[in-house]
Parts: sequence; C-alpha cells; structure tokens
Amino acid sequence: MKNHKLKHGFTLLLSILVVSVVLSVGLGIFDIMTKELKLSGLGRESQIAFYAADAGVECFFYWEIKHPDLADSAFAYYDSNPPTISCAGNNFIIPAGSNGPYGPYNLNLSNSSCAKIKVTKSGLTTTVEKSGLTTTVESRGYNTACNSTSPFKVERAIRLESTKILGI
Repeated sequence: MKNHKLKHGFTLLLSILVVSVVLSVGLGIFDIMTKELKLSGLGRESQIAFYAADAGVECFFYWEIKHPDLADSAFAYYDSNPPTISCAGNNFIIPAGSNGPYGPYNLNLSNSSCAKIKVTKSGLTTTVEKSGLTTTVESRGYNTACNSTSPFKVERAIRLESTKILGI
C-alpha cells in the first residue's frame, strides 16, 4: 500500500510543475504583449505629433506662396497695418515693425494636437538689385495641447527653408 500512495503524490507534483511552467510562459507572453501595445500606442502618438508639425509648416508656407505679389514676405511689412495670417481657425498677427524671428505661434488643431511655429527671414535687402530672401519655418508638433504637462506628450519637429529670388 505504501507504493500506491507515493504514485499519487508524484502525479500531483508533476501536475503542479506543468501548471507552473505554463503559467510562467503565459505571464512572459503577456508581458511582451503589454510592452508591444505601449510601443504601438507611442508610435501612433508620434505620428499625430508629426502631422501637427507638418500642418504648421504647410500653413505658414501657404501664406508665403499665397502672397507672391509682396515685395518681401507675408511676414514682413513696413506700415502700420499688420497682416493677419489664418491657419486652421487660428489667427496670427505679425508684430508691427518686426524683422523677425516671428513666433513662436501656437497652432491648435481640431484633434487636440498643436504645433509651435517659428519663422525667420534672412538675406533680405532693400536694394533694387536681385537678392534672395530665405524663409525658415521651424515647427514643433505635439500630440497634446501646447500647454499640456501630460507625461505622454510626444514632440516631433520639422525645419524647412525656402529661398525666394527678389527683383526678377
């Protein structure tokens, strides 16, 4: 009879061992899955921030292209009538007599993301001869509001330069 009782104990020990191995493997897979889900969420938030930065660059370059008749730029003027730039429902007034850099301007987008845009000009001359005007737009996009202190705030940045030949 003693042999018979030992066989039952061995079966119980073997089943506990198998269950613990299966549980360990399951918990390991669960840990990997949760990390992958966090990583994919971060990738999505990064993409939202990139789209916000791209929207900021496109908006401000649009104003440069929309006003080709201006001698210098949509951001440079020399009278008391400051231009207003409108992007995605946001209005920006360029400060009077300013030679730049302009901004940073906060561009709030409809999906609760935002971009901080800074525009600089260089190469501007007031002579009649041909000269180039370089516009640099730096846009920092965020997946949250610009003034948010969220620990999940992701920033992506884009910097573009465009040169306009004046006097042609």
